[in-house]
Amino acid sequence: MSLLYITIGIIVYMYADIILSWYTKLFGIPDIPIIGPLMDGVLFVTVMFLPLVSITVVISRFILRRTYKKLEQLEINSKTPQFLLSLARFFFIGCAIATFAPLAMVAESAMNMEIPASSINYFQSSFMSIFFTLLGIQLFLTMISPIVQLYGRTKSRGLLLAGFLAFIVSSSLIYMANGQWNISIFNLATSEFKSSFGTVMIICGICIFLCFWLVSKDAKSILRYQKMHFTMKLGE
Repeated sequence: MSLLYITIGIIVYMYADIILSWYTKLFGIPDIPIIGPLMDGVLFVTVMFLPLVSITVVISRFILRRTYKKLEQLEINSKTPQFLLSLARFFFIGCAIATFAPLAMVAESAMNMEIPASSINYFQSSFMSIFFTLLGIQLFLTMISPIVQLYGRTKSRGLLLAGFLAFIVSSSLIYMANGQWNISIFNLATSEFKSSFGTVMIICGICIFLCFWLVSKDAKSILRYQKMHFTMKLGE
């Protein structure tokens, strides 16, 4: 996950304008004022940003939830962390709806030979803010889930630091979404957006790596303790 965030941050920082022009040629997007850049932006979000959401869901579904099911077999309560993962899915759905739902109005306006003013205003002023705010909350819920599970057993200070790192990741995304720089979908190739987005993604990738490293370290300490306890009981 951390590698994905860092990679996408670097790609957007270095090649955003090239990728946008490549979309126009590959998909044959007509050079229509406003509509053409809008379709470029939606494709860019679909290919570059939605994987950030999707990989979070994949990890929560196939790694964390699988772990919690094994814990339930050992009669260890994991209802709260599982609830956090379930809640994170709603924000994933929200990201998809925020991206694609307004396109129906764009298509309807195009068929009626009208300018979709409300949809254009949404993508220009509100979409990126909504998208990355939802992503920040979803990522925080996913990252905090194993921390909640482990902290109930170990009370480790390292887990508190991991929770703080999860908060930094979430708040960085939300701050980027609602900050002062230009984050309109029509300006994804500007140096202002590329530098801010690239910086935030690299910071998020580093924090995600450190957070899950601390979680892994704490989980291994529990396994070592259980192994030692089992060995001592076996000796008795």
